[in-house]
Amino acid sequence: MDWRQSRPLTGVHYLLETARQEGVGIAPCLIGSAISREALQQRNAQIEAWQELAVIRNLIEHAGRPGLGFVSGRHYHLTSLGLLGFTMLASRTLGEAFTTFSRFQLLALTLCPAHIEAAPRGTWLLFDDSVLPQDARTFVIERGLSACLGVACELLQRRIEPLAVEMTASAPADLAGLQRDFPYAVQYNSARNGILFSHADLQYSLPQAHINAHLEGEQLCERLYDEISHNLARKPTARMVQQVLIRDSATLLSGRAVAERLGLAERTLYRRLASEGHSFRQLNEQIKQRLAERLLSESGLDLNSIAHRLGFAEAASFSRAFSRWAGCPPGRWKRKSG
Repeated sequence: MDWRQSRPLTGVHYLLETARQEGVGIAPCLIGSAISREALQQRNAQIEAWQELAVIRNLIEHAGRPGLGFVSGRHYHLTSLGLLGFTMLASRTLGEAFTTFSRFQLLALTLCPAHIEAAPRGTWLLFDDSVLPQDARTFVIERGLSACLGVACELLQRRIEPLAVEMTASAPADLAGLQRDFPYAVQYNSARNGILFSHADLQYSLPQAHINAHLEGEQLCERLYDEISHNLARKPTARMVQQVLIRDSATLLSGRAVAERLGLAERTLYRRLASEGHSFRQLNEQIKQRLAERLLSESGLDLNSIAHRLGFAEAASFSRAFSRWAGCPPGRWKRKSG
């Protein structure tokens, strides 16, 4: 988990609403988060993942009780997910919607990785809590389970009955009271955190499916995903350069070629980048390295295919460049990254 990852304030607003319901004020929840009251009022304000985690820990300290994460998760809707929610809504089936969710989970407001895993009776949507600090694990997993089941009901426009809901956490003493916060049976002390959806529910045709809208949504999600995952620069010229390099990643673009695409003279581009504290070479290699790491870790492509995707004529030249960027050859980097 990259705790410097940028994200909207949506999750924090829902946490503060949960705090209000529990009789806790805003000020105690914001301690140590570096989030000001003024920022809460700003449209399109962005924070980093660690700041949301700080608010979660404060909420647990002041209102911690079994099931609090389930309560917070009920605030999430398809509209909470913005573009990703629209794309899921236009999916043909619930299974396709959750595949889209898994693919673009950087846009999904989650604080821990989620993935889909096939099983004989259906498909699991699993959450990896190993990236979370121990004191926040139960809350974050409860929130994720509650939010995903709520979104699934919205997509199907009916109540859904999962085949199983499991958590690695120990069972709370008051299980009967927990039913008020989460109306599904939970198996505690399990080996995993997740929801098992039936084949019938996953194959159910969604009432608002629209193939063209889904394809267009996926393309826009891909573009937004790239911008977030590459942590684009905030300064305008550097950001535009990065966007060009991502868009034309199959070509080894020179500074002159990028300048032409931006309608600038090459010297003007270099001067503006220098004034923002960047160099073209640094930005170019940064983007190439991140794209290479993503292809190595998330695709089944061989080195030749990855090299061609990034504009290199052969695997050998790509390997030399990657070794310079990452300090080790691509094969060793892939083994180390798991």
